[in-house]
Amino acid sequence: MMSTGDTEPVGPDDLTLLARVGRLWEQLDPPPDDLVDGVLARIAAEDLEFDLLVLVESADALDGVRSATPADDDSGAWSLEYAGPDFNVYLRLSRIEDHTRLDGWVVPARRLTVRLSGEDGTLAHETSLDEFGRFEIADTPSGLARITFLDEELVDRPRMTPPFWI
Repeated sequence: MMSTGDTEPVGPDDLTLLARVGRLWEQLDPPPDDLVDGVLARIAAEDLEFDLLVLVESADALDGVRSATPADDDSGAWSLEYAGPDFNVYLRLSRIEDHTRLDGWVVPARRLTVRLSGEDGTLAHETSLDEFGRFEIADTPSGLARITFLDEELVDRPRMTPPFWI
C-alpha cells in the first residue's frame, strides 16, 4: 500500500492482496484432491496403538512351475512381503493337504515375539524369533489372520500386518 502524506492509502488492503495471492497459487499449484483425506488418515494413524506394516509383494511361489499335481488341489506355496518403519517381514505359507505351515523371516534380525491371531483377535499361536530373525508355525488355522510383532524390550509400539487369508 502506498500513502501520500496525510491522505488515505492508495491500492488494495492486506486482505485483498492475500486473497489475490491465494487465487494465484490455486491456479499455478493447486493442492492435491486427496490432501484433506491424506492428512486425516495420517492424524488417525498417529493415534493407533500399533504400527501397520505395508504389504510390499504377494506372489505364488509356484507360478509357472510344471507339476503333476492337479490344478484344483489345495497344495502349494505362496509368499507375502511386508515393510515397516524399521524392519521388513517375509512370510512363506506352504499348504500340504489340510495343513498350512507358516515360515517367517524378519530383516534385520532382532528380538521380537510373534503372535498369530485369528479374525476375531483370538491368539492362535505365539513364538519368538531365533538369532537369525526366523520363526515358524507348523500348523496354522485356516481363515483370516494377522501377525503382531512385539518388541521384547517394550521400546516401540507393536507392528502388525494387515489381515490376510490362510
